[in-house]
Amino acid sequence: MNYQTIKVNKTSSILSISLDRPSIGNAFNTVMRDELFSVLKFIKVDIDIKVVLITGSGQNFCTGADLTEFGTSPSLITARDIRRQRDLWALMLSCPVPIVSAIQGQCIGSGLEIALYSDIRIATTDSQFSMPETTLGLIPAAGGTQTLPRTVKMSKAFNLLLAGESINGIDAKKAGLISRVTTLDKLNNDVSNIIQMIINNPRPYLTLLKSQISSAWTSQRIPS
Repeated sequence: MNYQTIKVNKTSSILSISLDRPSIGNAFNTVMRDELFSVLKFIKVDIDIKVVLITGSGQNFCTGADLTEFGTSPSLITARDIRRQRDLWALMLSCPVPIVSAIQGQCIGSGLEIALYSDIRIATTDSQFSMPETTLGLIPAAGGTQTLPRTVKMSKAFNLLLAGESINGIDAKKAGLISRVTTLDKLNNDVSNIIQMIINNPRPYLTLLKSQISSAWTSQRIPS
């Protein structure tokens, strides 16, 4: 299929999705949400897929929500109903195979929330992470107030969420926000190595192991 905001490629057991609005930093909008939802929902029935790789086209992973859409919905109730019907975040959380995000450049707001719903996050040393919603009087719309404190310590979550702190890839690794940090020239190779380790396993094993890990994650106490 042809998509407006993403590029999709399936090679053997790897489903690759590239956020593809590079001229505006791959800003996340409702079309991107719907297109991601339409792709990811088929993973449960396409048993050949063992891993999902999410990347960003151009220099950035995702610079956050497309603010030009704010206030454009003719009905808040209708918009909320559509969002419930196309719950991308629940779909990512229940994905039966591992999701890997390869991050370069800006990973901001909704972009960071996409990364937080991934199981493995690999980023470059000079990548930048932030949740700038507080500077706009907003609340993270995709569960960032829960996923972030469950991923990093509470003090770091408060700095990112309340103070709008921005951190680079090196500091993100120290905080536990990403799984591995690398340089831009080694990013593709490092991602390929991890994906190869994943796909060496049968899908039922990956699904079972991920469900066990996710169960522990959703029931754990938030670190202080």
